[in-house]
Parts: sequence; C-alpha cells; structure tokens
Amino acid sequence: MSTPVNVKKTFREKGLTPKKWMGQNLLVDKLYLSKIVQAARVNPGESIVEIGAGLGVLTEALLARGAKVWALEVDSGFYKVLQEKFEGNPDVELIHADALKYDFRSLAQRIGVLRVVANLPYNISSRLLFRFHEHRNLFASLHILLQKEVAERLVSDPGTKDYGVLTVLLGTSASIEILFDIPGKAFYPAPDVVSSFVKVEFPEHAPVPVRDPQLLNILTKASFTGRRKTLRNTLRNPALFGISMDEVVDAASDAAIDLNRRGETLSPAEFGRFADALVKRRESRTASEK
Repeated sequence: MSTPVNVKKTFREKGLTPKKWMGQNLLVDKLYLSKIVQAARVNPGESIVEIGAGLGVLTEALLARGAKVWALEVDSGFYKVLQEKFEGNPDVELIHADALKYDFRSLAQRIGVLRVVANLPYNISSRLLFRFHEHRNLFASLHILLQKEVAERLVSDPGTKDYGVLTVLLGTSASIEILFDIPGKAFYPAPDVVSSFVKVEFPEHAPVPVRDPQLLNILTKASFTGRRKTLRNTLRNPALFGISMDEVVDAASDAAIDLNRRGETLSPAEFGRFADALVKRRESRTASEK
C-alpha cells in the first residue's frame, strides 16, 4: 500500500501539485485507511464506488479487502497515475469523469445498487450530497469523508445555525451517523480542518416518506431563502407549488404548521407533512378545474 513518502514521491516524479481549489487532500495514514474499510464493512467480491480516487491510496485499501472498485477521478494528472498503477488489474475499473455530471444510473444498471466508500473532494462534497439525495434510489449507502463542519451540519437540530436545506432533505431520505474523526495530519497535503467519517444509508422505506420529492425540495429551499424570516414571508410565491397563497395557508393549517414560524425551526418530518399537504391542495385544484 502507498505510504505518505511514496505519495509525495509520486507528486514529485509526475510533476503533480495538489490543487487546493479542487479539495485534493489525500488520506495517506494507513491506520485510518484500515479503519475506514473496516467501518464500511467492505466484503470480498463486493463492488464499491470510489469518488475522487486521487493517487489510488484508498483504492489500494479497498482492493486489500477483496473489493471490486469502480474509481472515478476527474483530474487528468491523477487519472494517468491511476492508469499506470492499476493497469491490468481486473478488480479496478477507472472512470475519467466529473462525479457532479456522471451518469450513476448507467453504472447502477451494470452493477446493481451502489455502495460508495470515498474521501470526497472538499470543494464539491455538499453538491455531491444533494446529488446522492436526488438519486437515492440508486444508492444503498455512503461511507464518506467530509469536513467535520459539513458532517455536523447533516445531523444538526432544527433551529441551530448548522441546520439547513441539506439537513432537511437527507433527514427525510436517509439515516446518518458520524463514525469517527480524522485529524488533518493524516492527509497530504494536511488541511487546516478536521475530517469526519460518516455513514449515510438510504433505506428502502424512507424515514419521512413524501408524495412528491421535487415539491419537498422546492418547499425546503424556499423556506430557507431568508433566515429569521417567517414562512409567511419566505413562501410568498405560491406559483412555486402550483396553487394560490390562500391554498398555501390552508395547506399549512392542514399540516398543523404555523406560518409565523421560521423555516429553520421545522423538522424534516414537519417539512414532509407540509409538502404532502401542498400536494393534496394542488390535486384538489386540478380536480376542480376538470
């Protein structure tokens, strides 16, 4: 397995430089690499998706557990190193692609429901989490490294400063657990932040089932457009839901939601209930117009 010394040597020999703007902080501590694959319960013969494979250090740890790895890497320099390192290895399939644009559906059609084990690039981790939520039917679980502050945001309580749109959406679709922290010195280059290893599971039956996930997404984002503003003020554009403002007020009443509350005080379950009430009002309007 690669060591910190080998990783630094590779950077020198290949003329590569870690790109801070791309969040390229590679986990190189063998103790934590081993801890990650154990915590993720990677089994021999299992297909694992790795996003941001870098120089293949975590890839090697996954292979050592007997996994088949589907490794995505967007950086051309890193991808070339990966090609040289894993050339001829039947247990590694390299994918030169941007994970924010990659068609995970096509991969799921090839290998089944996806399991992700990855050190997500810091700069796109939140956007990737939105993608995972959007395509949650394709993923069984994520075992991912995130900045600690991002990880804590995912499990924050309503009304706190860290609570946000992503907290709500994942709160309706997934179960989330922060497993352990990893210090900056375990990475190269060492970031100025602590990272957390997080387990996200998408169960067959969502924690908060909703009738229209897209409308929930619209409702949640609209509700957070102005922190400390009441829902009555942030939901002033009822056209977003295909109904009138009076119908929004009625839907809130149906769901026992006080529009004088701020959006950040609603729990994922309350957002789900409100979204379903909006759907019912929209359906009633549609039926009456026929």
